[in-house]
Amino acid sequence: MDDPSLSDYIAVLRRRRAVVVLAVLAGVAVALVASLVQTPRYRAESDLLLRRTASEEILVDEVGQVGSSMDAQRELNNEIRLIESRTVRDAVDDAYDGPLDVDDVSASATAADSDDGMTIAVESTDADDAADLVNLYAETYIAERQDQQVEDLLSASEEIQTRLDAVRRQIAEVSQPLDSINAQVAAAPAGSAQQAALEQQRQTVLVQVLPQLGPLQSRESTFVGQLQQLEVTQDLTRSGGVEILAPADAPDSPVSPDTTTNLIVGALVGLLGGIGLAFAFERLDDSVRSKEQVETITGLPTLGLIPRGGDGETPPDLVTVEDPTSPASEAYRLLRTSVRFLGVESPLRTILVTSPSAAEGKTVTAANLAAALAQTGDRVILVSADLRRPRLHELFGAPMSPGLTTALLGDIRPEDAVYAVEEVPGLHVLPPGVPPPNPAELLDSPRAREVLAGFAERYDVVVVDSPPVLPVTDATVLSRNADAVLLVVAYRSTSRRGLTRAVELLRQVEAPLVGTVLNRVPASEGYGGQTYRYDTYRSRSERRRAKEAEASARPPAAHARHRAGAGTGPPTRAADERAVDAEAAAAVGPGTAPGGTEPRDHGTTGPEPRGGDPDAGSPDPARAPSGNGGSLVGRAPGDGAAPGHPAGEPRGAGRADPT
Repeated sequence: MDDPSLSDYIAVLRRRRAVVVLAVLAGVAVALVASLVQTPRYRAESDLLLRRTASEEILVDEVGQVGSSMDAQRELNNEIRLIESRTVRDAVDDAYDGPLDVDDVSASATAADSDDGMTIAVESTDADDAADLVNLYAETYIAERQDQQVEDLLSASEEIQTRLDAVRRQIAEVSQPLDSINAQVAAAPAGSAQQAALEQQRQTVLVQVLPQLGPLQSRESTFVGQLQQLEVTQDLTRSGGVEILAPADAPDSPVSPDTTTNLIVGALVGLLGGIGLAFAFERLDDSVRSKEQVETITGLPTLGLIPRGGDGETPPDLVTVEDPTSPASEAYRLLRTSVRFLGVESPLRTILVTSPSAAEGKTVTAANLAAALAQTGDRVILVSADLRRPRLHELFGAPMSPGLTTALLGDIRPEDAVYAVEEVPGLHVLPPGVPPPNPAELLDSPRAREVLAGFAERYDVVVVDSPPVLPVTDATVLSRNADAVLLVVAYRSTSRRGLTRAVELLRQVEAPLVGTVLNRVPASEGYGGQTYRYDTYRSRSERRRAKEAEASARPPAAHARHRAGAGTGPPTRAADERAVDAEAAAAVGPGTAPGGTEPRDHGTTGPEPRGGDPDAGSPDPARAPSGNGGSLVGRAPGDGAAPGHPAGEPRGAGRADPT
């Protein structure tokens, strides 16, 4: 099997769209409930601006460089650590008497590189309490920072004074020889040789002392200047290097819950979860989901794709009779064409229709296939061989008995149990009869084979509705008497394991399996990019005219069938059936009915017998009533009469049960 493509994944999501939608709705609902039950929280913020402190501006190291070499980001990080330090929090805690916890206050730096801004914030369920705490925190932080700056200035002053004292001691030590010689020069008599000698020594000392004394005196001047600057900038330190740009105001809207964001996140989580569930369910789902799966499992061609009703409508069971212009009717006609092509080389006289399990549409498929075959002029008999849960007779309004079991037990001739379908000339129905206690043995009897063989000789096609394959053995028994076996598979109902087992059982008895019918296919499913639809080829105007003609020409549903005993004239067919026969007759040629027979009276109820009857003429007005008002069938009495005719009357064109 080929690897899945993108279209396969999309098809899975389309099939499981209900799961995805429910998951998204569940995610949105959970997010909405969580948002509604969550208590709103408000966030109060205060913006601060950091500036360089006075001590950092004036404190100079020994080589004349600025003492603080940290970059702006490091400064901001240090300030944030100071804001969140235990010292500041304790100071705020001492000054704050509100209900909030000062430890919940946080600080952050502005993301911009060129901005030395900071933000102090706190979240609370009360907006006013949050704003009060943030403002108090900012003020306390600035006050604490101011005190620290004062301490820094005092420490800087003490350090500078210490350095100044050390430099002055060095200057005194270096200047001591010079001071000593200066004292001696001052004490010597003026103009004396002693004074002249001392002056010479003084010059020598100056040459030795000045190189050392100059740098020391320069450092002394620097320290003195720094001390003077510290004294001048003491008042400026009250700013503390931080300015409040925007005090905190009570916020109007909460920051949490953010309902919009929660709903978006919930929808996304639900979507992802729904997609996962969709593929999980697809993986665990054992039902048949496509035509390709059916063909892969069975190794057989899919002869028909029968759509189910669209827009919530349930199509009638006999859709080929009651709604011949519907997509389902066209699907059955396509199935009819496929079956006929299978019988090009060897005619398929007996067609068995079955399914793996019950309630998969085999009975409805058999009935509509038989009707579609009869609408083209074939002589068709539909045999209800499901003797366990018979339903075929109910579709046509026929009684259950007499029927197949009656004929198999020899209580009646098979042809005397046949009913003619009045709205579909050429179609006859054999009801099931009274359910026997041993259906399998009865269907496997020589009498059953004889009855089916007799029908195959008298009719063009025999369509047999059999029980499902898996529950009972009836279908495998009947398959040996059939020329072709059609296996009906219900979309998303038949399991793959059941389908595999059904094919195995049929092949074990060498049943002539010719193909499958995929039933109840939704219109949205398709292959090759096209949906399973049959009415899209006609133009819109044609479809509208067809609907108008159908509404005006077709009688109400309660009177669309000719009821036995309702009148003495021949039964009429619906306008769409006459159109089908007219088209088929035109295709064959003038003067010839579809299927190669002679022209038929459209008011009759059965196919023309093989070889023709020269005495056939007008339709029989005295049809024996079936006792089922509203039924589609007319009862056929015995004594060799055609179905739907009193005994002893000649059979004309279109009469039932050719002999």
